[in-house]
Amino acid sequence: MTSFRTEPISDEIGARIFTSADHLLAEQVPEQIMQCLNRYGVLLFPQISASDETLAALSNRLGDMEAARVTADGSAANKLGLYRISADKQDKAQQEYVAGNNFWHMDGTSYRIPGKATMLKCESPPAEGGETEFANLFAAYDALPEERKRALDGLIVVHSMHAVMSKLYAEPLQEDIDRWNAVFPPNEHPLVWSHLDGRRSLVIGSTAAGIAGWDEAEGRALLEELLDWCTQARFTYQHVWQKGDMVIFNNPGLLHRSRPYDEASGRVLHRATVKGVEAIRA
Repeated sequence: MTSFRTEPISDEIGARIFTSADHLLAEQVPEQIMQCLNRYGVLLFPQISASDETLAALSNRLGDMEAARVTADGSAANKLGLYRISADKQDKAQQEYVAGNNFWHMDGTSYRIPGKATMLKCESPPAEGGETEFANLFAAYDALPEERKRALDGLIVVHSMHAVMSKLYAEPLQEDIDRWNAVFPPNEHPLVWSHLDGRRSLVIGSTAAGIAGWDEAEGRALLEELLDWCTQARFTYQHVWQKGDMVIFNNPGLLHRSRPYDEASGRVLHRATVKGVEAIRA
């Protein structure tokens, strides 16, 4: 039993959590939230209007908060370890980071241990566009035919920031490639992640550049095929932001992306990240 009301969004992904911002840090509530997160993948707290201080404190109760450093922008939210997501960034690297979020991805594939949870809070909803979509990688893997699962075992995927940025730049400058590689150099992960709880998922998305040891075109074709499979409507949820909404998602088991929006839309989210506890492993 939880001390709040829970309403599943669909059979495959997501739940709405109905409680108050004052209740989020109450005894045993963060633990109950984490249990729901592991079960549903995405948790929506409609118009809960939590403060930045509560967002930071809750992230530290769900685990250990990963303070925003690479994306540090000097904002008031950033001083609390949060990241202010908006299209009004002046720095080129910040602009690229926001634009790259428009492609399906998993946070933290540059690391051996990706973040456990990502928390998003809507400060200002977009006038148009800017929805956030989520895809359940656990459910998508489970639905694959057994023969297909066996064929994917043992494959290794090369990930890099260059793979993401190639979707934005047809002919990048060498100085741009060097900058991307300095932040997120190419690394490798198993295609199929065997999680400690016994579940399995795919490690794919926009950072996936190819399959190690495969022809480039063949590897890219397989990754695109798997991405199409995992982002079918039955495995996904699209969230339309309202002011005060908070969403928490189980990063190791999901892909997510923003739908396109421009600076004039007024979209501003604040993000907190909970450190990962589990390395990607075959």
